[in-house]
Formats: sequence, C-alpha cells, structure tokens
Amino acid sequence: MTVLILERDERIGDVWRRRPDSMRLFTPRAMNQLPGLIMVGDQKGYPDKHEVADYLEFYAQHNKLHVLLNKNVYSVEYNDQIYSLKTQDGETFQAKCLVNATGANQKVNVLDISRDISAEIQQLTIDQYQNPKQLSSQNIAIIGDGSGGRQVAKELAKTHNVTLFCGSPRPFAPQELFGINTDPRQKSGQKLPL
Repeated sequence: MTVLILERDERIGDVWRRRPDSMRLFTPRAMNQLPGLIMVGDQKGYPDKHEVADYLEFYAQHNKLHVLLNKNVYSVEYNDQIYSLKTQDGETFQAKCLVNATGANQKVNVLDISRDISAEIQQLTIDQYQNPKQLSSQNIAIIGDGSGGRQVAKELAKTHNVTLFCGSPRPFAPQELFGINTDPRQKSGQKLPL
C-alpha cells in the first residue's frame, strides 16, 4: 500500500510550534511515542510543544514517510469507492482509503459576544497567545477550560489576576499519586497503594 500524507503547514509539527510557549502534553513521553521511535527524555516527564513538534518531524524523516507540505485539503468527496481530495492550491488527490488526522479543536471557537466588547480591551485566541508579555492588563479572563485554556490560566496565575470561565464543573484527579501515574491508559504494572 502506498501512503501519502498531506500536511497543511510548511513544516511537520508546525501546529505544535504555534501553541503557547508554556504548552505541554498532559501525558508522559512514554505514552506519546509512535511505533518504532522512542521520544527522547525522561519517560515520566511531560514534553513541551517544541519536543512534540520536533519528534513528529523526525518520525516522518526516520520512517521516510511521503509527506507533501503546504497542502490544505478543503474538500473531500466519496464516489464509486474512491475518495477525491481537493487542496486550496488546486490539486486533486484520489485514494481508496482515507485517514482524517486533523486532531481535535483545530479551529478556534470565538464567541459572538466578543464583537460587542470594547476595542480597548485586548482579546486573543489561543492561536494568538504565546506568553504573558503580550498582555496589557493584570486582570485576565479566560473563556474555556479545555487543555489550552487550563494551561494558559495556570501560567498566567503566577503573575496576573486570572478568572477561568468554564461551561460546567469538571472533576479533576491528580496525574500522579504517591509518585505513580494515575492515568488509566498508563500500563506501568504498578498498583496504587490504597
């Protein structure tokens, strides 16, 4: 089987490179490795955005994956058991099998109410935020408590007055308890000492 990967960015991993400076994965390196290539570093540690981006890029090189860069797919049709993909630069690709690996939440959701907020109040989306130096106010409201919102809130709480708005309360558990990863996907064989 011939595999072709269409990447919308100029470089593999750029979607991670654009994230806020403090962004990290929520799971340790040992749980984020692709087949055949270890993610270098402390296997219990949490990789930052640059490590993830560089790992993905190196993985593609290491495995000699056929990746076409700057290919933003905007249309997919399925006829006669063939997928036809159209890119913004006018190319068409056809395949019998299609894997849509865009990831979750690739499009920022901006609330309509934001248009009614005074232009004097600085507004940034998660795609625009990089670090606290960008912010002109000490009082910060973060709308949304997804992974990005929570990480940014945690970072800003060290130097700013932060209010994190969320849709509904969520239960949170520590990622480690007694030095053991509590993530049920972690298969370390260790049992919690309860």
